[in-house]
Amino acid sequence: MISIDAMGGDHGPSVVIPGVAQAMAKLPPHARILLHGDEAAIRAEMSRCKGLADRVEVRHAERVVGMDEKPAQALRRSKGTSMWNAVESVREGEAVGAVSCGNTGALMAISS
Repeated sequence: MISIDAMGGDHGPSVVIPGVAQAMAKLPPHARILLHGDEAAIRAEMSRCKGLADRVEVRHAERVVGMDEKPAQALRRSKGTSMWNAVESVREGEAVGAVSCGNTGALMAISS
């Protein structure tokens, strides 16, 4: 399973979910994705992409790491965000890797 911060980047789920759909079309049928973020926004985008519902698990997170947050600030304040939860799922052994299109410095700090 791969864990993804679906809220990352400048456009969040509207770009991330179609990207997930493209990737899933190329991955083996047993591949699974764990998406973290605003469940309503993620599911709205998923409804536009056929075949995702059976291969994706969505976990709601109410907060996101801002693109302008400094890495140290994000590390101290980001527990419970979509990015934090994506990384945490790897730490807990639920996923083999985490992906985010969000704040790279924050991702590196949270991942350490």
